[in-house]
Amino acid sequence: MCDSPNLHCNEQHRIMEEQTKEQSDPESSPFMHCQFMIQEKLAGGGGGGGEDELELQGLLSREERAHSEPLFCSYRDRLPEDPALDQARREAIKWTHRVCRRYAFSCITEVLSVDYFDRLHANIQVAEMKPWMVQLVATACLSLAAKVNEIHFPTLSALQVEGPNYVFEPKTVQRMELLVLSTLEWRMNPITPFSFLNHIIGRLHFRTSSQMDQFSTLFELSLLSLISDSRFLHHRPSVIAAAMTCRSMEKMRYEGSQIGCYRDALRDTLKWSEAGGMFEECYELVGELQCKGAYVNCP
Repeated sequence: MCDSPNLHCNEQHRIMEEQTKEQSDPESSPFMHCQFMIQEKLAGGGGGGGEDELELQGLLSREERAHSEPLFCSYRDRLPEDPALDQARREAIKWTHRVCRRYAFSCITEVLSVDYFDRLHANIQVAEMKPWMVQLVATACLSLAAKVNEIHFPTLSALQVEGPNYVFEPKTVQRMELLVLSTLEWRMNPITPFSFLNHIIGRLHFRTSSQMDQFSTLFELSLLSLISDSRFLHHRPSVIAAAMTCRSMEKMRYEGSQIGCYRDALRDTLKWSEAGGMFEECYELVGELQCKGAYVNCP
């Protein structure tokens, strides 16, 4: 692959063009931090009625296509049978989390980085991923996620902190960035649990901004605590979002009857008719992590 700096500049320019298109609709973009969406709800903003339903249907359709993609299904099924790859993934995500905390990156940046990491591994055919290859991929994915979602981000040299086992020259990381972009076909706006947060908040009817802030924090902590567990790759982002919502409301000491009502509303909203069993399994997994104290501090 060409090492030309001009080529890399052109590729970065294309990232910005893609980002502008994806963020033209702030309600549908998963890159908007949940605090923004919460403030919008408090101000009475956001599309409603038919527009809201059409947007949600679009998200669910995209989710269905991504979740049933054959290469991704093969990858998530392979992880439990390949302990070395699963452990390498966990270590890469731990490093990503440390760097995100170091630079105060948003939770969405971290989630995007992990999504890019998983989708790349699902699409490449390598007999054995060497440790240095895993670190290089993790570095490139985090760099791309920061460029997509953060206003300010460090240089490629400064990004490689918090104890990476391998440190790469910027040109090497740039080449991997281009490989990630081409392999993912520039689809850098994936469906994540954050994609459904605006629709969930609109149905929870919080009375105060402090309640929304508390829910937002718990939601983010939940997501960061479970992205390193490959079992969650079997669950759709909408189901994960719903399970985290119910567990977060338990943490907020809502009564069981209230949570049950909200759960029914989420089931109708997110079309659980064929995914009820998966919700129960996901709900139990989130609770398992809570009992183990697996929560991490949100950057």
